[in-house]
Amino acid sequence: MAQPSRSQPISAQVSVARVQGRLSVAHSLSLRRLAAWSLEVGLLVGSIALPWGAGELVRRHSTSELVPVNSAVVVAESLIARPLGQPRQRLVTEVPPLTNVLWFGTLVLPGVFVGSQLYGLATRGKTWPKGWLGIQVVASDRPLPSARKVLVRELGRWGLPTVVAYGIWLGSGAFPSLPWLGGLALACGLGAGTIGQTSRSRWTWYDNLAGTRVVLLRGGQILSRYHPAADSQSNVSFNGDASASLTSSLLARLTPEEYSGLRAIAMSPAESAMLGLRGWRQHLPVISALAGVVMLGGLGAVWLDRRLPQANQKDALFLALVENLSRNATSFSDRQAAALALASSQDVRAIPLLVDMLAQTSDHSLLDTLQQALVTLGPPAIPYLQRLNLALANDLLALPPEQRLISQLRQRTVKQTLTKILVLHSGNLNQVDLSGTNLSYIIESPDAFTMVLEQQNLAGITWRNAVLSGARMRKAKLFDAGADGHEDTFDDWTTDFSGSDLTEVSLVAAHLRYTVFRNTSLLRANLSNSFATYADFSGANASSAWFIAADVSHGKFDRTSLVGADLTDANLTQTSLVDARLRQAYLAGATLTSADLTRADLADANLSEANLTSANLRQANITHSSLQGADLSQANLEGANLEGANLEGAVLAKANLAGVNLAGARFFTPERSQEDAFVTTIVAPETTELLVGVDFSQALNLEGEQLEYICGQGGIHPACRVEF
Repeated sequence: MAQPSRSQPISAQVSVARVQGRLSVAHSLSLRRLAAWSLEVGLLVGSIALPWGAGELVRRHSTSELVPVNSAVVVAESLIARPLGQPRQRLVTEVPPLTNVLWFGTLVLPGVFVGSQLYGLATRGKTWPKGWLGIQVVASDRPLPSARKVLVRELGRWGLPTVVAYGIWLGSGAFPSLPWLGGLALACGLGAGTIGQTSRSRWTWYDNLAGTRVVLLRGGQILSRYHPAADSQSNVSFNGDASASLTSSLLARLTPEEYSGLRAIAMSPAESAMLGLRGWRQHLPVISALAGVVMLGGLGAVWLDRRLPQANQKDALFLALVENLSRNATSFSDRQAAALALASSQDVRAIPLLVDMLAQTSDHSLLDTLQQALVTLGPPAIPYLQRLNLALANDLLALPPEQRLISQLRQRTVKQTLTKILVLHSGNLNQVDLSGTNLSYIIESPDAFTMVLEQQNLAGITWRNAVLSGARMRKAKLFDAGADGHEDTFDDWTTDFSGSDLTEVSLVAAHLRYTVFRNTSLLRANLSNSFATYADFSGANASSAWFIAADVSHGKFDRTSLVGADLTDANLTQTSLVDARLRQAYLAGATLTSADLTRADLADANLSEANLTSANLRQANITHSSLQGADLSQANLEGANLEGANLEGAVLAKANLAGVNLAGARFFTPERSQEDAFVTTIVAPETTELLVGVDFSQALNLEGEQLEYICGQGGIHPACRVEF
């Protein structure tokens, strides 16, 4: 048996002798490894968090024109959103240019950091933190680990703890909380290293896997210590498992110090021959795989042999029904029976036949039978009915009035069929596409129709550019948590009404979380008491709509028309109303805490008793509006136009009034006592603390009476130094 050479340049095991007055080398090494691990985690997290946080800060405060998010960032977001359970609806689509650059850095910096650390391990045996702390990774057979060993080690070191943490996160109920995932990942990573330090050899499992070891450097060099083989004349005996016996006998000749630094072992021909006995076992996986393929093939053949007769019988039945319908069904009762028989077969091939019959029949009495048959076939019939719906809508526009009757009856049948399918399959309609479908209400006969879907679960349907005017969807559920049962995750079922006509629709008390109403017509629609958090109304026309006591917090109303809309007592917390048109809107008692009303048009609006704490009203038009009793504390009114506004009883503590136009604004209503017909006495207002400390020094167009009141109430203005 070959013995280690005394001229070997390295050894991975440092002597465990205690350093004078200090920790043992083993303890020092453990502490340094923990510190290096902490630094590596911190640097990796920082390379992600810093550019992302800076980009988010710029996005929230920048006034630059928005541009689409970088395509690389979009791809990265889509890849991580599902496994991390993040809702697609919250993914940002437009950002300032600087945010685009910073977020792209979030993808590049971690890759550069990880690549540089792997390169350092493969070329120097050190990452930056390991080099700072005087420790190094060595291989079992060479001073530095190979690139393969580095990859195996680091994948085991970081990959397995992350996978374990992710599994615990999913199964423990902490999903989808990202802070919990981060904490579990740190705990599992720390635990993986701690387990190795508790063993006698102080080898971590990933070092065992990769054939590496972490050593402590002295003066920048690896210490060496050698022990010749205790018994060079001993022979290897094989009992039981040859592989285990050989390995144990070989390793028994090395002390723990040598085992970590010495990996060049010479074996005798007898030992090599014995190890060769293991060669045939290497083919066991291939043999097992081939046997499995043969077995699966046999089972598949048996299954097909049983299924083919059933398929043939089903085809024969379907062909017989089709022949009976096309050739033998001459009377109404025959056609009716054949249509119902086709539907009862549950064969999807019957759907186009029945829809074609509906499109061509001129028999009014057969329409109800075809409706019943298609309802029986359920959601698979929806695409065919949708296409027929569009075709009939075009026919009604092209045909003269005297020739529209049969098309009108067919269209009503299609509408009723679609509505009944939606009712019967409520809660199972995710990803159903009804884009462009005309389901508008018609009052006059003969095709009078109103879509009634009250208290139905319609979550997940796509209604883009559909015509749903007059629909009744009171208490309808248009949002569902999806298969995982958690809201605000990637698999949420949401509804899309983009570009649709929802004129006079009723969505009272409906569940509209994350529902999309972009560029939708909501004229005179009723959404009172609805739950519409995070709903998107951007560009919609909701003039004269009702949102009384609706919860639209975190919603989006950018460029939305809400002229004359009623939002009494509505919850608009952190809602975006940038460039929204709210002329003559009624917002009495509404909660607009931290809402963004930049450049919003609130002329003649009623905001009495509204809560506008920390709201952003920069450059908003609030002329002649009523703000009686409104809370504007800490609000940003920079450059806003409050000409003629009623601010009686309004709270303006810590509000930013720089550049505010207060021409004609009323802070109080003077009481006038008439002692006689010719003499009028103006009674001074009572002293309050509403304006104490409020800075009006940069407000514009304040008149004498206003300044007198402001100074008398404790407001701040240069003119207050002059006694009125």
